[in-house]
Amino acid sequence: MSKTQLNYVLDVVIAVAFIASALSGVVFLFAGSGGYQGGRNPGFRTEILGVDRAIWSDLHTWVSLVMIAGVVIHLALHWNWIVCMTKRLISDRQKASSQREREACPTLS
Repeated sequence: MSKTQLNYVLDVVIAVAFIASALSGVVFLFAGSGGYQGGRNPGFRTEILGVDRAIWSDLHTWVSLVMIAGVVIHLALHWNWIVCMTKRLISDRQKASSQREREACPTLS
């Protein structure tokens, strides 16, 4: 697998995990707390869209962890580019950009 294909697959994984995490987060936003409150919470142990609250919680946790891992891997794959761009931005503030020759930062491909 080429680096470009790896980057594409990783971006798709991050996007799918983000969408799943966001949707499960919206479910919790509108479904209320659902936690045990000594028998005073009618929403405890309810189903949301036909799925048990515990499953929604597990789904939200796991897809969020996948998303975090994907972002960490993405940053590691692009670390040289990030460092290069940061150095360029810092040096551009110190010197006028027209006075220095622009060098290309390495890319993933």
